[in-house]
Amino acid sequence: MRRVEFKAGPMSINPRKIAQGGIVLLVSGLSIALAFGIWKGKAARTTHESQRPPVADSEMKLTEMEFTEMEQGKRFWTLHASEATYLHDQQKTILNSVHLVFYLKNGQEIQLESKKGILHAGTKKIELRDAVQVALPRGYVLTSDEADYDHQDRVITSDHPIHLSGPGAEMDGRTWSYRLKDQSGSVSGGVTASLVGARLKLDKTN
Repeated sequence: MRRVEFKAGPMSINPRKIAQGGIVLLVSGLSIALAFGIWKGKAARTTHESQRPPVADSEMKLTEMEFTEMEQGKRFWTLHASEATYLHDQQKTILNSVHLVFYLKNGQEIQLESKKGILHAGTKKIELRDAVQVALPRGYVLTSDEADYDHQDRVITSDHPIHLSGPGAEMDGRTWSYRLKDQSGSVSGGVTASLVGARLKLDKTN
C-alpha cells in the first residue's frame, strides 16, 4: 500500500462571497454549545397545514445560516448553509448547500463545498456529505463523496475514494487527510498518481 505525503505552498484562492444579510439570532442553546462563534441567519417562514404536525419546540430552522468560529479574536473558519435545522435534543444542526472556509495563518484559505452536512454542537465536528469538493492552496482541487472536520485535532479527513487534481498532478486514493496546523496532507490506499513538473512536494512510503 502506498502513502503519499504532500505539502502546499503559497497560493491565493478567490473566496466565494458569502451572503451577509439576515438577522442576528441570539439563540441560547446555540450560544452555549458553540461559544466564541458568531451566528447569522434568517428564520425560515413556514405555513403549517392542518394535517401537518407542528415543528417540535426543540427544533429551529434557519435560512442563509452563517457561523464563524473565532480564536484569539481572529476568524478560524466560517460555515455557511442555505438552510439549517438545529435539533436541540441531538445537539446538532442539519445543513443543506454547505460552504466551509478555513482561514490559514499565512493568509491562504481552504474552501469546502457539499450538498449536505451536519454540525455537531458539542464537539464542533463538521460532516460533509454528497458531492464534496475541496479547494486547496496552489490551485489543487480534491473531490470525494464525504469528508469530516475534527475541530479538536484540526484535521480534515475522508475515508472515501478521492481524486486530486491541479498544476502538474493527478492523483487517486482511498483515504485522505489534511492537517491544518502544518498545512500538509496525505493520500493513502491504492494510490495512483500522474505527476508533471516539481510544483508539488511529495514523500512516498510503501
